[in-house]
Order: sequence, then C-alpha cells, then structure tokens
Amino acid sequence: MLRAFVLILAFALLPVRALGAPTIAPHVQVELVAETASIQPGHDTTLGLRFVLQDGWHVYWRNPGDSGEAPSVEWTLPPGFEAGALEWPRPERIPVGPLVNFGYDGATLLPVRLRVPSDLAGAASVDVGARARWLVCDEDECVPGKASLSLTLPVDGAAAQPTRAAPLFEQARAALPIAMPATWRLAAKATATGVALEARDVGTPGDPAPFFFPFEREVIEHAAPQDVRITPDGFELSLVSWSGAATTPRSLDGVLTVGGRAYTVAVPVEGAAPDVAFRPFLLAFAGGLLLNLMPCVFPVLVFKALALVGLAGESRRHVRGHGLVYALGVLLSFWVLAGVLLAVRAGGAQLGWGFQLQSPVVIALLASLFFWMALVLLGVSSIGGSLMGVGNRLTAGGGYRAAFYTGVLATIVATPCTAPFMGTALGYALVQPAVVALGVFTALGLGLALPYVLLTFVPSLGARLPRPGRWMETLEQLLAFPLLATVVWLVWVASLQAGPEAVVVILAALVLLGLAAWTARRWRGGFAHAVAAVLIVAALGAEMTITPVAGTPRSDATGFAWEPYSTARVAELVRAGTPVFIDFTAAWCVTCQVNERLALATPAVIAKMRALGVVALRADWTRPDPDIARALAEFGRDGVPLYVLYSGRDADPPRILPQILTTDIVLTELAQLETRSDT
Repeated sequence: MLRAFVLILAFALLPVRALGAPTIAPHVQVELVAETASIQPGHDTTLGLRFVLQDGWHVYWRNPGDSGEAPSVEWTLPPGFEAGALEWPRPERIPVGPLVNFGYDGATLLPVRLRVPSDLAGAASVDVGARARWLVCDEDECVPGKASLSLTLPVDGAAAQPTRAAPLFEQARAALPIAMPATWRLAAKATATGVALEARDVGTPGDPAPFFFPFEREVIEHAAPQDVRITPDGFELSLVSWSGAATTPRSLDGVLTVGGRAYTVAVPVEGAAPDVAFRPFLLAFAGGLLLNLMPCVFPVLVFKALALVGLAGESRRHVRGHGLVYALGVLLSFWVLAGVLLAVRAGGAQLGWGFQLQSPVVIALLASLFFWMALVLLGVSSIGGSLMGVGNRLTAGGGYRAAFYTGVLATIVATPCTAPFMGTALGYALVQPAVVALGVFTALGLGLALPYVLLTFVPSLGARLPRPGRWMETLEQLLAFPLLATVVWLVWVASLQAGPEAVVVILAALVLLGLAAWTARRWRGGFAHAVAAVLIVAALGAEMTITPVAGTPRSDATGFAWEPYSTARVAELVRAGTPVFIDFTAAWCVTCQVNERLALATPAVIAKMRALGVVALRADWTRPDPDIARALAEFGRDGVPLYVLYSGRDADPPRILPQILTTDIVLTELAQLETRSDT
C-alpha cells in the first residue's frame, strides 16, 4: 500500500492535464501518460502506456515466450488523430520453472506515436481514450487485467513543454531496438537441432552475452540455452528450433541484444526447407485421412457401408454425385466449425477442437440422435429414415440429401478424436489469419472425405459390391448395436459433466423418444405423428435444461494417483527437481480414452513412473477450463490429447509425446528420462 501511495503522490506533481488517472489493479499500477504538456496542430506527439509492478510480478513483451499474453490497447481518438502501434523496449528473460518468458518487471513504459492533424478547428483541448488489457504474472499465478484510461491534452500553438514524465520516454527510447549497423554481417544456417546465427565484423560482443528474442512464438525453444561461440571478429549463437516444428524456420526475425544494446534483425536461414509454408496443410490433410481410422468415426461407418452397398448397380454418374455431395457436407461442416472457433477466439475466449462436446446439452442431444438412428436401423421407427439415408432410401430419390447429411454427421462425430498430425496443424491454424485457418480446416475436411469419394469414383470397387437384398435388413439391425454402445458412452460423459441428475434426464428423454417412435409406427396417422412430435419436443426440451456441475478428478482402474493439473503445481514440481508427466485429456475424447487404457494404465508404465518418482498430472478438459486451454495454446496445440514429460531439470525443455500412444512409446520416453537423470 505504501508503494502505491508514493507512486500516486509522485505522479500527482506532474501536469495533471497531460497525465491520466492511474489505475491500481492487482499487483500492478497502469496509467496513460504524455511526453508533452500540450499538443500543436500538425506536430506528432508521444503517449505511453506505463506499468509499475509489484515485486516478483511481470508483464509481457510482444512475444511473451513460453506462456503469457502481451499487453494490448484499443484507442478512442478524436477525428483526424491516428495512434501507431505499441513500441517495445528490449525485454528480459524471466524463468518460470521449466519455462522462459519474455517481459518486464519493476516499471516499464510502452511508447505510442500519436499523429496530430493540422486542423483542430480551434479546439482548446482534445480527449484521448485507451482500453488497455494485460496479463500480470508471478511464478505461481497469473491475473488478467483491463482498464479504461484517458488523457486530456491542451492544444497550444507554441512549442510544447515536456511533462515530468518526459525522462521516462527517454529511458524507453534508449531501450528500443535500433537498426543493425551497416558494417555488421549476419548469416544463419540450419543445423541438426535448429539454427546457427553468425555475426561477423561485430568485434568483441562484451557482457552480457548476446541473445536472440524472436518476434514469433513458434520459432525457437525459448527455454533452451543459446550457446555462444566467440570468433575472431564476432560470435556464433546456437538456437534450438521450436519442438512443434519439423523443419527449421526460413527466417530469423526478432531482436538481437549485443553488449546490452538491442538491434532489430531479419536474417534468411540457409538450408531451411522451402516447403515449410505448405506443411500445416499437408499435416491437416494427413490428419483428416487418419480420422477415418479413429474409433469416434465408427458410428458413421455404419451409414457409409450401407450407402456403398445401396449404390451397387447405380449409374456411375449417380454414384460419383453421392461422393461429391458427401464431401460437400464434410467441408461445409468444417467451415462452420472454423468460423465459430475463429469468432470466439477473436472475442478473447479459449476454445479448441471438440469444444462443443464440453457442453452436456450437446452430449445429450448427440445421445438422442444416435439412439434415434439405432431405432431407424432396427425398424422401430420410419421417421427420419430418409434423413439418415439407410436401407432402401439410399437407392431411391432424395439420396443426395442423405449423402450430404452423412457428411455433416461424419464431421460431428469426428470431433471427439484427434488423429496424428492434427494437433500441430490446428494449433497453427488458429493463430493465423482467417484465410490461412480456413485453408487448414479445408485440408482436414478433404482428408476425411477422400476415402469415401475415391470409392465412389473407382468403378472396379463398385462392381465388387454385393447387390442390395433382404440380407441388408439383417445387416442394418446388427449395425444398430454399435450406435447403442455409443449412446452408453455419451451418457457416461454427461454424468461426468453434469452429475447423476443428467443421466436421469437423458434416460427419460430416450424413453420418450422410444415411445414417439413406437406411436408413429403403430398407428401411422396424422394424429399419431403429431403425438410423436410432441414427445420428441418434450424429450429434447428436457435435455436442454441440463447444466454442468463441478466434479471430481477421474482416476484409472489401476488406482494410480493422478493429481489435478495446475500451472502452479507444474512450476513447483520442476523447481523441486521432480519429473512430471501431464496427460491433457477429456472424457469425450475417444483417442484419449484409448491411450489411457492401452498405454498409460498398463502395469509396466505405472511401475516405471513409480520407480522414477514421476508425478502424474491429469489436465481434464471434459469441462471448459481456461488454464488448460492456455496451456494447450502455449504448446502450440488446439485440442486433446497432448502428453508432456518434464525431466525436472531446468536445462531440459519439456518433451511432447505422440498423440497415439503405446506402452513401448511411453516406456522409451521414461527410459530416456532415467538416462538423463544418471548423467
């Protein structure tokens, strides 16, 4: 409190009209200040966003590093005024457990150039408003903040006088990066682990050692040491490529500090893969292909199989049309998902792949959908048969509509799964411009749709399909039971999200749906259909009332102790030198459940973890959790599963395991951990 009082008193002595009222937020004081006490028409001036931080707390640079978020400002300016971008003084490295962030502690000022129009129409003063957002953190906690700041700037035709804040602007300018001297020669080349940045004609670099701060996050490992080798006329800096990238960056763009001075650099990397720009699209396409093999897509395989059999004997044009319409349904669904994700993220929320399954209402509606589909296959209900495209409806008119909705359904049920390659591609997509993100989602959809489209375009495959017949009725009824098994799984997920009450509501809704199907089939009249419609509306309306509740952490059947995840707990364990394994998972993620049962819950893996003293943390994303969403984003991922292993040594960056696990993969990673601990 005394510190805050002294700060407010000191700034109260400055010219009040050129200084905004400071905002005192948790662990930080934020204010908008001006360099001059007034403005002149046609003469630019400089404003500044100033942070004064409590000891042990920090805000972030434009690239926050391994975690965090940079401050941002939205301006409200009079007509004709324009504010430039925030200018960023050189940052400091801020270690936080095994991570390294880039930012500022103590006090810092971010200058902004304000363009002043030449005609102010005789105004005596102008008002400037700023909506500032920031994230302030220490080693264990992060607190987001926002404030509306304002300044009143007098208009004066004479030369503007500096405020008492002017020395702060001079200090900030002294720390801003400058252009590299023309005599320096920089070169970068790809290495086995990353990039070697060579500086020649620099002279002795001096102390502190040179360091490179990249402008973008996904370029180098921020926590990895930057080894310096002194050469006769300069130095060579070894940089480790970001773990989520399979190739080295094509260019090093950022700030290079040499002898305590910061320089802006942009250096092409010799030997970087030329096709790196296409890699996310290729990964997304491959991930979409592999989605067809994931267990979550199995319910739709029922309808795909029936559709292919039902198309036997149809004209080639008709069969190809089915394939293309199915692909259109897939692509439109992926575009809708991408649009929702981009719109919500633009508003500041954190959503990822499979976000809709974090809602128990969506889970309940999906359970009802699959239950109704099973009733159609079993012949209990004929309502919706044309929509689902089963049985003889596939060979009659309206089949294109069935193909389209099958594509939509394939996309919906694919979201509980994350195939290999998808995580990196989606994590990349959602930090890119909208056009690039839509391109990645399009590649993912094309991969999912391709196998079915190929089957419809290859005549030889169609000729080998059996002709439709009475045997199809038996097949349809048999395939209803995997759908009912899916309903059981969805009800279990809902119980974790919304408790036992949700189970009662969903089961009651399924009873109403069954009664509706029986009523419509038993009497087949208009009145019966009306009664069935009322029952369906009542069932779905009841499910819409389900609300999530707090739950307890899940544990596997072996009884192995999984602690709940938190960023603070990870930092605490790593500071203590304890190895940590993090399972980013969700009950609705089928890939996660398979990995947990076939790899993580095996006796060999559990025994190895216990022998090495590994603490296992479970980041359960079954319900929305901003902390887990932030952690996924920091690892360049947009969904689960994600598996991260910390050795417990500050010098070792975290290791990311594959998205599809086996016992051997986990044991191999743990064995490497054991080897590193012995050295």
